[in-house]
Amino acid sequence: MLPGIAVLFLSGCGEGPNAPMEPVDLEVAAQTWNTPDKQWREVELLRLVEGERLYRKRCAGCHLSTGEGQLTLGAPALRNSAVAKGPAGQLITTVLFGRGSMPAFRNSMQDADLALILSYVRNAWENQQGDLIATTDVATVRTTGK
Repeated sequence: MLPGIAVLFLSGCGEGPNAPMEPVDLEVAAQTWNTPDKQWREVELLRLVEGERLYRKRCAGCHLSTGEGQLTLGAPALRNSAVAKGPAGQLITTVLFGRGSMPAFRNSMQDADLALILSYVRNAWENQQGDLIATTDVATVRTTGK
């Protein structure tokens, strides 16, 4: 390992119990995510990095890695999106229960993964909400429908 570069491994993430752990360079993550208005803690940076990885795997096919969306598929832009930047509950509800051509993910994704993805979406591109969605918030919306 190079001096001055912190590399952590995410445990428990990936495609299953034997999936290789992905290294996270916290200095790069801090340069990517920290702004003059928001300095993320290490644990928060790890959540954002993992959220981005999951987003690219599960969401970018329709919404693109740039968050620009594909209207021909009915996938709106998430970049600078009123839904992504609005109340977290509205975003959670949309992803869990679907909306328009957006399929519901309540039966195909776990609360923890959804919380990571939605935290990434709320802070990527021009969204910069400066918050993270908790797994318990997703679980509450899943249970109550709101």
